[in-house]
Amino acid sequence: MSTTVGEALVKYLESSDVEVIFGIPGVHTIELYRGLSQSGIRHITARHEQGVGFMADGYARVSG
Repeated sequence: MSTTVGEALVKYLESSDVEVIFGIPGVHTIELYRGLSQSGIRHITARHEQGVGFMADGYARVSG
C-alpha cells in the first residue's frame, strides 16, 4: 500500500516535532486531514481564515 500525500505531510510534521496545527477543513486541505486523523497532532479549527492566523501566531508567541 502506498503513502498518500496527507500521510507523508503529517509524518513530516511529526518529525519536526509539531504538536498543534490550526486550520479550516475544506476541499483544498482534505488530504492533510485524512493523514492527520491517524496522528497525535492536535488540530484547532476556526471559522475564519484570519482568525486561524491570529490563533496560530498567538500560540507560537506564547509557546516559543
